[in-house]
Amino acid sequence: MVRAGVRAGGNGNPFRPGAGQMPPLLAGRDKELALAERRLDELAGGVPPAQGILFYGPRGNGKTVLLERIADRARALGMRAERLPADAVRAREVLVQELQERAGLTEDRLSGVQLGPIGATTQPGAPTRNVSRLFSAWVQAVSEPLVVLLDEAQTMDPGAGRAFFEAVQNAGSDALPYMVIAAGTPDAPRKIRRAGTFAERAFEKLPIGRLDPAATTAALTKPAEAAGRPMDDDARARLGRASQDYPYFVQLLGSAAWDTAVRDGEPTVTGKCAEEAVDTARVVIEGFYAERFDEAREREVEEVLAPLARLAATQGGRVDDRDLSKLLLLVAQRESVLLDRGSLLTTLRDLGIVWETSSAVWEMGIPSFADYILHRAGRSPGGVG
Repeated sequence: MVRAGVRAGGNGNPFRPGAGQMPPLLAGRDKELALAERRLDELAGGVPPAQGILFYGPRGNGKTVLLERIADRARALGMRAERLPADAVRAREVLVQELQERAGLTEDRLSGVQLGPIGATTQPGAPTRNVSRLFSAWVQAVSEPLVVLLDEAQTMDPGAGRAFFEAVQNAGSDALPYMVIAAGTPDAPRKIRRAGTFAERAFEKLPIGRLDPAATTAALTKPAEAAGRPMDDDARARLGRASQDYPYFVQLLGSAAWDTAVRDGEPTVTGKCAEEAVDTARVVIEGFYAERFDEAREREVEEVLAPLARLAATQGGRVDDRDLSKLLLLVAQRESVLLDRGSLLTTLRDLGIVWETSSAVWEMGIPSFADYILHRAGRSPGGVG
């Protein structure tokens, strides 16, 4: 079974804030890991799964580490687990070159024999550029089943994605031993759908969002205890509230509290350590919000941020689908806005600023980002929106 176990901590800080860093405890993802386990068991048993898996959700929720944990399990079962770079599906030409390399077909190959006046000569031929043949050759390059890991799936080009998923479908029809596990932002399902209906059917889609409170507690307390510096109840409660169950914030706050306890010579991580950690982490979190705001500005959707944040505040952090649609239409009608309603939503979803957590219900992808936006709008002349 794929286990969300505690990684060895020793005497050092066990928490791992940062992009793609494997946390000491992958808590709250039992459902996702159990599904992956079933698919890997099928593949190991000689039955290629009918569908791969797509994890999608805002950044900072641990999608990349899920891929890595599943890859570790696949290798433990004697399979190959190989990451396909996101760049490979951003252009068909790059995809062809990548698959040629994976299939070992980058060198000129013997394509025929020609009789000449002084004997037979060989004619070198270029490797095939057929994506389906190349993908199948990659799967069959060695005897072990292949698990393909595709991160940042939302960045794929429709044409390259169509060629890739046609290849995946053809390999499935031939019952070749492989499966694809992908991850991306909330816009990833739409990008995959644009590659063709067969691409959409290629995956079982699982949303990856914030942890439940029990998982947050486990993610904070178990690594600290395993590393030899337990966390008291006051610290756990303070850090849990401040994290808002967002995995990146859990690791950031846990790390800051641990460092404070070490500095003060405390044998446990106390409530006082946690209180100071919240203040310390606030600077990093503010910078994190500022980067997300800059991304929105670069993608020309900053004008929707303040009205979106106000709407979310009036609805308890959630936004009804109909109200969101009305808001985006109003913003799109401004002379200064260059995007239409659909493009605004696509960009907001691609950036992970909003995502549909259940049917017709949307949330801000990053906790308290709305508060940051409103504070920033209030202190800026004219504000945003």
